[in-house]
Amino acid sequence: MTLDLGPGLSGLLERHGRKVEYARGQVIYSTGAEDNTMMLITKGRVEISRSSADGRRSILTHLGPGDVLGELAALDGGPRSADAVAATVVQGRFLAREQALRLLREDPDAALDVIGLLCQRLRETSGMYTAHMLADGRARLARLLLHLSKKWGEVLPCGKLQLAERFSQSDLGDLVGLSRESVNRQIREWEQAGLIERQKQGIVLCDLKAMERAAEGAE
Repeated sequence: MTLDLGPGLSGLLERHGRKVEYARGQVIYSTGAEDNTMMLITKGRVEISRSSADGRRSILTHLGPGDVLGELAALDGGPRSADAVAATVVQGRFLAREQALRLLREDPDAALDVIGLLCQRLRETSGMYTAHMLADGRARLARLLLHLSKKWGEVLPCGKLQLAERFSQSDLGDLVGLSRESVNRQIREWEQAGLIERQKQGIVLCDLKAMERAAEGAE
């Protein structure tokens, strides 16, 4: 599941954006950089993160096909607020600030789509903050796996839900503020209880209702 851009904004980026491609691990945007493009992802996965003054990195989210990144700098002309790195091979379409602003003035539907996009971003950020403040680590990890399954999940013939993208335990820990060891311990516990499976292709959610209860803090 991706953010609902609406036909105005996605069409604008597809029609006017410049095609780009990044190799896995390549930096797309860096915190503090002054470039002012926005990008529509058409293929692959992008990791968004921030680093503290002491060098500790926190993963904020992962974006995929149909998602837009870099919209804040493209709209207000300010520096980048986070790092964006290609977690896989990434393809997309770039649009520079000057062109984006001109096209948005000419296309009210696309401008409304941008407002909707920013509202969704704010809701997501608020939801993440609330979850981190109120939920324990077990519940936060369950919520994350459910969120990732909605965005990256594929339903298997048996009815189970598999994450189509591979996330390391370190990645999962960074996303919910847990150590790799804590993530491994909790996943092993759920695996023993039959809630999830670990396969070569990635994590499989076997019991969504049980995971939803875990996300609410229920035992």
